Amino acid sequence: MTEEPEVSFVVVAWRSRDEVLRCLESIERHAAVCFEAIVVDDGSGDGTPAAVRERFPEARLVAKERNEGLSRGRNSALPLLRGRKVFMLDADTELKPGAVEALVRVLDSRPEVGLVGPRLVNPDGSVQLSPRRDPPLLAPFMRRGPYARLVPDPPSHARHMMKDFDHTSTRPVVWVMGAAQMWRSDLPGLLGSYDVRVSSYGGEDMDWCLRVWGSGLQVVYVAEAEVVHAWQQMTRRKQFGRKSFRALRDFYYLAWKHRRLRRDPRLAEARA
Repeated sequence: MTEEPEVSFVVVAWRSRDEVLRCLESIERHAAVCFEAIVVDDGSGDGTPAAVRERFPEARLVAKERNEGLSRGRNSALPLLRGRKVFMLDADTELKPGAVEALVRVLDSRPEVGLVGPRLVNPDGSVQLSPRRDPPLLAPFMRRGPYARLVPDPPSHARHMMKDFDHTSTRPVVWVMGAAQMWRSDLPGLLGSYDVRVSSYGGEDMDWCLRVWGSGLQVVYVAEAEVVHAWQQMTRRKQFGRKSFRALRDFYYLAWKHRRLRRDPRLAEARA
């Protein structure tokens, strides 16, 4: 596009050709702003680059020869951004009408906000628990193994997942799931790039949001914006596999990295 895009959509894909095409179709159908689409294929080997070129020739494509992980995939898109806003999307998301515009309005009207996340819903329309408070420090052991069988939903985990929140009002939160996060394009100049020490299987979304808080800006959940997310919890399929142990390592790495924010009074409203 010759006109400067309002929003750069970035989709990092790994072995999700059909999902990427549906995501791009939803962007074309429901994004009522000038936009560009950037697809990073993370060494899928499933024909994703060819399918994107054929169906969406205007999309900008980064085709990697090998899989390097989600953080590196997102970093690959950062030098290409031309939009005033960036909407990072997982391949298994689909926009609903008005979602993009609602998120843009919050960023345009509230300079203190650095990142916004929409209301995520499952394909059946039920609400997905996308906004979060701080996780309890024993969360990895509470969610799987013997303790999880004895106490399926401990109160501290329910609070972290914000099960007491009706998800119908806009408010600051500690973090939002990385399936759909929008921010101004100057944010990487403030934060740097995505932390490549974080696994592809969880943590990079919390890390990015906590870095936003650490920079002096806020993270806000925007209930009026809605995005469908066909979420697959990869680490729960095999509870003690390699991916789960990598996620465990990432969890405690991030807990140490952001330990000072645990007592930061600026997050009081987000933790309420």
